[in-house]
Amino acid sequence: MFSPWVSHPWTFIQSPSRGFSSSLDQLLPAPHRAEISASEHMDLGIVAENEKVQLQDGNDGMYQLGDSQEGMGKLASSKTDFPARVLFSEEEKLKISKDLVDLQIETNKMKEQYETENFELKNMILALESRVRELELCSEKVTGERDSLRERLRALESARKELAQEYIILKSNYLALGKELDQEVRRNEELTQELLNLAKGRNTLPGTESTHLPAMAHQSSAELERVRGKPEDVVASGHERQELERNLLGNQDHIKVELEKLKKTHDWQQKLEERVLGLGKELQEAKGAIGDTQRRLVEQSAVLLTSQSQLQEVEAENSRLQLRLKELNEEYRSRLARYIRDVANYMDSKSNHVTGHSKAPADHAAMKHFVDNMLKDIRASYKSREEQLARAARGYKKRMKDLVKKHENLLIAYGLQREQIRSLGSSAVDCGPAELHFSISDPELLTNTTRELNRLREEKAKLEMQLQELQKKRLKEASAFPLPPEQQLDEEGWAEVRKQLREFTHNTQEDLEQERSQLLTRAVVAEEQVLELQEYVDQHLARYKQEILRLRNAEGSEGPRVLSARAAAAPPLPRARTVSHDP
Repeated sequence: MFSPWVSHPWTFIQSPSRGFSSSLDQLLPAPHRAEISASEHMDLGIVAENEKVQLQDGNDGMYQLGDSQEGMGKLASSKTDFPARVLFSEEEKLKISKDLVDLQIETNKMKEQYETENFELKNMILALESRVRELELCSEKVTGERDSLRERLRALESARKELAQEYIILKSNYLALGKELDQEVRRNEELTQELLNLAKGRNTLPGTESTHLPAMAHQSSAELERVRGKPEDVVASGHERQELERNLLGNQDHIKVELEKLKKTHDWQQKLEERVLGLGKELQEAKGAIGDTQRRLVEQSAVLLTSQSQLQEVEAENSRLQLRLKELNEEYRSRLARYIRDVANYMDSKSNHVTGHSKAPADHAAMKHFVDNMLKDIRASYKSREEQLARAARGYKKRMKDLVKKHENLLIAYGLQREQIRSLGSSAVDCGPAELHFSISDPELLTNTTRELNRLREEKAKLEMQLQELQKKRLKEASAFPLPPEQQLDEEGWAEVRKQLREFTHNTQEDLEQERSQLLTRAVVAEEQVLELQEYVDQHLARYKQEILRLRNAEGSEGPRVLSARAAAAPPLPRARTVSHDP
């Protein structure tokens, strides 16, 4: 039974039959040619089928050969593209490392900005709190003055009412005395008129004068005495009236002066009330600003807490990865050392057994290259471990600097609080120990600035002790011998001078501490940036040098380049390269 290719055998076999018969004529001897020509027509179908099978086998072999050649071409192209791909991956790694360094620098900048903003907000809060305390003290003082002025105003009102009542009584007495004076004047006029009439009658009646003379003389003398006494009474009442008028006028002047004083105090009280209202508004605004700053601080503290938790997680993960890397490096170094030991033993045993000298130098060179690569990997692992430990040491040093900085800020705040407590002048409140008691004594953590500050704090503590001893001694002397008023006034003046000096010292110290903290922050940030940039330059400069050497070796050599000990020990790669160059 024939296949579809042989459905018409004569159309397919005509040309091959000629070639086949000619080939048989050339290959076979003459006796067999007749037999083959006789049986040619009989076995034509079998021969055609065999030839077809042979042709199909040849086609399959050609196809397989083409596939193998195509695979070899792809392998050669992939091996030629391998350095380019490695270079591209190294460039990607360098880009990623550069982005990571940029991200770290940006993170440090954000940390610096956050620290400066936090410090400014804390200073603002302290200033606002001090302003609030001043406003509260001022409001209490104004309230006390207002109450005292109200009491004084009530006393002046009561005195004014009493003076008005006395004035009314004196006015009524004055009017009554005026009426009595008018009556006495009228009576004096009547008496003078009677005396004139009597004198006229005496001149006209001399006879009757002699008879009535004693009685009239006695009556006239009594009347004259009474009339003489009346002017004296009138003069005395006039003097009393003048004295009363003077007293009333003096009281009126005093009342006017007191009223002017009351008006001035009232105006001053109104101004104080307006000032209190303004201070209250400022206090409300300050409280609002404090609320805003507190909300911002709460938000920033929440962000800080999340960042700290994330940082702790990252640090834990980093420490775990570093520990894992350390274990892998140790295992890798131990394996490399064992491989080197095995290679040395193998080479020693081989040098004892092998007698030929033609192949030995090549084996020794290859083995030397292999061992050099292993030693290079060991040195690289040690160098990576050293870099890891150096980074950990720098991180520890940075954390210690941050802690020292925070400790300095706390000492500054503690010193300001002690100065505020001492400025109040209250002996019942304890200011606490001196700042020197909490200062750092480790010489490795101290800088020149901190040493100078510690020296100044020590001198300040000594001066405070001397001042306390002098105050105690002065109190004992004052209790034993009371001071005169002039010396007490001098003491008050000296206390005011000391208070002003303390305020000046406090303000100057606060300004200097703020400037010092800003300079310390800038110096720490600059040191961190310099260290990071130096580390970045050192790492990537070494990597760039290695990359340049590797690329030069890859361009200059046609053979494979051993990248590591495992790659050098793997035999399939060089065999694949030799096979790829066979066609």
